[in-house]
Amino acid sequence: MQAFQRLTDKMHLITDLGAAAAVLGWDQETYMPDGAVAGRAEQLATLSSFIHQHTTNADTVAIVEEVKKELPLLTTRQQLVAQTFIRDHDRSLKLPSELVEEQARTASMAQDAWKRARSASDFTIFEPLLAKTVDLKRREAEIVGPAKHLYDNLLDSFEPGLTVDVITPIFDRLRTGTVALLSEITPRQQDVNDDVLYRSYNPDAQLASATRIIKTLGFDMNTGRVDLSAHPFCTSFGSTDVRLTTRIRENDLRSCLFGLIHEAGHGMYEQGIGNDLARTFSGQGASMGIHESQSLFWENVVARSEEFWNWAFPHLRDTFPEQLKDQDVRSFYRAINKMRPSLNRVESDELTYNLHIILRFEIERDLIAGTMEVRDIPKRWNEKMEEALGVVPANDAEGCLQDVHWSFGGLGYFPSYTLGKLYAAMEWNAMQVTMPDVRDRIANGDFAPILGWLREHVHSYGRTETPQEMIQRISGRPLTEVDFLTYVGAKARNVYGI
Repeated sequence: MQAFQRLTDKMHLITDLGAAAAVLGWDQETYMPDGAVAGRAEQLATLSSFIHQHTTNADTVAIVEEVKKELPLLTTRQQLVAQTFIRDHDRSLKLPSELVEEQARTASMAQDAWKRARSASDFTIFEPLLAKTVDLKRREAEIVGPAKHLYDNLLDSFEPGLTVDVITPIFDRLRTGTVALLSEITPRQQDVNDDVLYRSYNPDAQLASATRIIKTLGFDMNTGRVDLSAHPFCTSFGSTDVRLTTRIRENDLRSCLFGLIHEAGHGMYEQGIGNDLARTFSGQGASMGIHESQSLFWENVVARSEEFWNWAFPHLRDTFPEQLKDQDVRSFYRAINKMRPSLNRVESDELTYNLHIILRFEIERDLIAGTMEVRDIPKRWNEKMEEALGVVPANDAEGCLQDVHWSFGGLGYFPSYTLGKLYAAMEWNAMQVTMPDVRDRIANGDFAPILGWLREHVHSYGRTETPQEMIQRISGRPLTEVDFLTYVGAKARNVYGI
């Protein structure tokens, strides 16, 4: 099995280079001075070029051919690790080094332009670099190979095996079910008061409280840390070095609290990936959708449940006694689950969130297809917001500039958020079958068995399964919107007393 050992050594080298690039990216979002953007862009471009070279050079090609011959001699786990690398290698082999380098350079510059555009609420500041990004991603999709929809080749980078034709009918049924449920609860909107969330909460106390909660849930601060950034994210340099960021708004308790729980869900996934997969191409989440299922499982299924606040509310009230003196568990639970159309994806509720994602999916699909121009995004965005949610952004910052994803070239990423909700609901139903007392455990602050279940059924597999293979194994069924609509429907009716 000498070829597999050589492949392992090669993966170690490439993933270490990737970790170094990720450190630079994390630093750019947290501590790097503004004037360093151009230099950082070149550094990231250089590292991206090295990574691509080592993934595709003649030595790696030779190793891959030897490993293919050696596959029958490997263990099942080793075969899966090798096959993951071969799949990524085959895709990378198609992409010219100059394209990869230019994408990295453009992404670094575009992220800075997005920050400035968002601050000024002026899409035109971001438009030129976004147009270049879209062009580069379209070129990538064309190079990867033929597809019924060009967008499929970008979607496959985040959700292996899924296509526009698979996702579209699921999203269509989800939209129909969402609109129907919205119409059911809209007449009862005045019955739920969420004013408590917008009182003045000390930022330092918010961060301390949220950090205590994620540590109790199971995020290991010995191998992780928390910092602040403009847009919350989780990044990992391996299972023993996981970085979370959040943002704090004094008059919005949700932003830091649920944002950090969300990112901790990602972080616990990274911390739980099998040790034997470390520094290999399989030592990551199965897909971005499965990754989102972990963050959304903890943020929504667990931390927005009434059982959770039976445990957590006394601790939060001790931190903010004046702000929460007129609240009890039931009123606070209803406040954090108020469901109504809003402008911002990140801060929208469980029900309407998916309408934000479907909007983005349709826009970026059309951008890649060439049926829409980048300059038309603000107008199209506002039209779709009004059509889907009945609200219209007052400016670009509230609308098409609210997300960072397009700036780093993440076209094809957005569907993963909604797929994560669907996967999380299916995982929750499967967990309740094997752990029928799970709600009682949540109410008692006993989260270790829940994390243990996720470790066993999701985390330890890394990328050795596709998302569809994983959800089929866990639930016995292929991806569906039914579990989520049932779950969120039950919650909505509970919150609104229907």
